[in-house]
Amino acid sequence: MFGKALKGKTAELLVFVLSAILLSGAVSAAEETLVLEPEVVTGSRIYTNLEEVPAPTYVIDREEIERSGGKNLSEILSQIPGIYVTPRNGRTQEDNIKVRGLVTQVLLLVDGVPYYNATHGAGAIAFDLRSIPLAGIERIEIVKGAGSALYGSMAAAGVINIITKKPEGEGFSILGEGGTNDWRRGMASAWTTSGDFGVRAWYTKSEEGESPLSSTYGTIDKSLDYDEDSGGLTLTKGPFTFNAAWGEYESLWTYFGSRNRQDDEYSRLNLKWEEGPNRLLIYHHDLERNIFDPWGEYFYETKAWGADFSQRTALGNMLVSWGTAFRKEDISYDSGVLIEQTRENYAPFVELSRPVGDLILNLGLRYEIWDQDEADDYDEFVPKLSFLYQTPMGNTWYLSAGKFFAMPSVYELFGDGIWTDPNPHLKPEKGYSYELGVKGADIYAPWNIGVFYMNMDDKIVWDGSIYDNVDEYRAWGIEATKTWPLARFWDLSIGATWMRAEERDKGAPWSRSRAPEWDIDTSFIYQNGPVQGQLTVNYFGNREAGEGVESNVTTVDASIGYKRGTSTLRLSVYNLFDEEYWGDEFDGTYYYGPERRIYLSWEYLF
Repeated sequence: MFGKALKGKTAELLVFVLSAILLSGAVSAAEETLVLEPEVVTGSRIYTNLEEVPAPTYVIDREEIERSGGKNLSEILSQIPGIYVTPRNGRTQEDNIKVRGLVTQVLLLVDGVPYYNATHGAGAIAFDLRSIPLAGIERIEIVKGAGSALYGSMAAAGVINIITKKPEGEGFSILGEGGTNDWRRGMASAWTTSGDFGVRAWYTKSEEGESPLSSTYGTIDKSLDYDEDSGGLTLTKGPFTFNAAWGEYESLWTYFGSRNRQDDEYSRLNLKWEEGPNRLLIYHHDLERNIFDPWGEYFYETKAWGADFSQRTALGNMLVSWGTAFRKEDISYDSGVLIEQTRENYAPFVELSRPVGDLILNLGLRYEIWDQDEADDYDEFVPKLSFLYQTPMGNTWYLSAGKFFAMPSVYELFGDGIWTDPNPHLKPEKGYSYELGVKGADIYAPWNIGVFYMNMDDKIVWDGSIYDNVDEYRAWGIEATKTWPLARFWDLSIGATWMRAEERDKGAPWSRSRAPEWDIDTSFIYQNGPVQGQLTVNYFGNREAGEGVESNVTTVDASIGYKRGTSTLRLSVYNLFDEEYWGDEFDGTYYYGPERRIYLSWEYLF
């Protein structure tokens, strides 16, 4: 298997090895162990400060999540410039998110573990954000640009890392919530610690009733019901952390007036050992999905397990992180034809950082090997080169260029026997991303501004009968965030993106991709003792979302909370002025932008 995958790649392997040797230069051959903080940050396997990562970076902490009043992960992520949410643009009300105009080519990590299923199709999100409850999130780290040199496949437009809560001290909390469209949610969590041992457990249940979903050639379809049960457990003992999450949810909706149902069950387990410079992560994911419609029943199951080991060391004045990753996917689905496939991924990697005069040079190298049953095998050499310069004022300039790639899903390779024919020769999507910018922190908040350009070859699209590499894609633009104090209790935060995204069939003229040209989020933040609130104005300009879809849309969200002792009461309103608009259009189907929704929540901490 290795011989087949590595055949003809001797030159690339030599580049991989020689790059590390050349970077070391005349440094001492004596190796010493680094004394670093145990947690590295997203976008680097060396640094412990997100501001040191040579890329556009953003972090959303627990306070910001609560203050926003958001009810799901997509609402929180939409606050980041360049992340565009097409709300409820799916039959089961799932949200799609676009990063730099791309949907499928975004990597989601949960506590550093890659989270995506192998049965998605091109242009459809590869993970379900609803299965990650907001109440269990400690913070969110987002790194824009090519991340494949660190994380492998999918990390083309960026990486989103969800860091969940860990046990600290002891306590018990309950959360109750109600709102329009028969929205109900309850959550209970408990945690305790003793010495270096800690445990946290949680359970949540959510329900939502009928709401308009889409209009297809004049037929109004609705989401009829959504019901979710999920829970989780975290155990910590010294350098070990064990996380488990499981759940199930049921969705009912109509399509051309006919009732449809989708049942999902998932489980996610991971074990992390992190001691000094060494880190080992082992995980297992299982997702089962049953779809029932008037034409039959369809079953999908994806199992993935993997491991990731890395070590950080110092060679003279050079910092080094090296390691290897492994992933195995077992996929089976039955849409009239039973399909069972397995594929494996092996990936050695190294990241190096050393001073070069007044600059800091970073080099990431990863060699991806994919062995696929009954489909073409692929191996990719993935580099990323970055430079950093820190000014005397503490601001950090960065310049980077990196390669990315995204493997086709098993569904795209083998079809389903009904809607899609197989294409086992489907190639990965490949391209490069370039970033130039500056970021820093003043006494109020971190800020950044930067420009980017990315291009992609062999973009996968569905031509009506088969998935094929027929498109090219490119995007460029500018992104910025900044926070200012307005008055004693008020702050103003602005995140803005201007982006031009284009795609074309190979050889054809370029045309606009369906992504907003302007994405501006303006938030007024209020904090006065026990009262905190936020008013956010969202503007999407020149959306190019499809024929008949409004080009410019402005919505307003608001939230106000009152905290007294260990009790918090919060009122939140989504789309305050009930702006009516089509969220998106595809193949004659127009998706409704969600109407005004009002939520009241109460949380008590024992």
